[in-house]
Amino acid sequence: MTRDHKLFLKWLLQFSFIISFFYFVWDQGLIGELISADRSYITSTILFLFIIVCIHCGYYTFIISSELNKAHIIKKSLLKENVLLRIIDNHLILSSKGEISQGIVSEYFIDFLNLRKNGVSTHSQILDSYIKKTNGYYELGWFSADLMLKLGLIGTVIGFIIMLGSLSDITTFDVTLLQGVLTTMGSGMGVALYTTLSALVTGLFIAIQYFNLESGCEELFSVINQVSEVSLEKSK
Repeated sequence: MTRDHKLFLKWLLQFSFIISFFYFVWDQGLIGELISADRSYITSTILFLFIIVCIHCGYYTFIISSELNKAHIIKKSLLKENVLLRIIDNHLILSSKGEISQGIVSEYFIDFLNLRKNGVSTHSQILDSYIKKTNGYYELGWFSADLMLKLGLIGTVIGFIIMLGSLSDITTFDVTLLQGVLTTMGSGMGVALYTTLSALVTGLFIAIQYFNLESGCEELFSVINQVSEVSLEKSK
């Protein structure tokens, strides 16, 4: 089975389900109701940030997916005899495939091979440095998911303030006045519930996408580590 962009295709499948969900909600008129009923504009902010975060996740998922393709090609090729990784004019060359395009994989192995030329036999430190570089790809996602929940909580508090603030307007038991108060209380409760709902849903969808990205990063460096071990064995 081919591994070409398996990670990115998995993200596309997840994103397709997310788009289908939001289309269904929009078709039922619920998104318009969420936005129009939210006097705090927090729901609109949450939805805008959600779109930006999804674009970020899709972009970096594609990058990691491309790097995974390169890593698997190198791993498969090095298992054959007389196949080596070399540096020519600061470009990574796989003797059976040619030049490896620039990216995380090529930069790592250029550094790795240069260190090996200088007599360094371990690659753990350089591998750790590249792992830390890619941590930011998915850490933003976990931060964004947590931020959505915080925004939802702020919206809940604002909604209750609006709801309870209307009670201070009650001075008599006039029916007309009570109708206005109940309307304001309903609006405040709507703000509280709608912002909480939008925050929970978007936070969940963000977590699903970035879990996929984090798994891809872990697989990438697992393969890179295996290739490094094979390369060291071949050099002995």
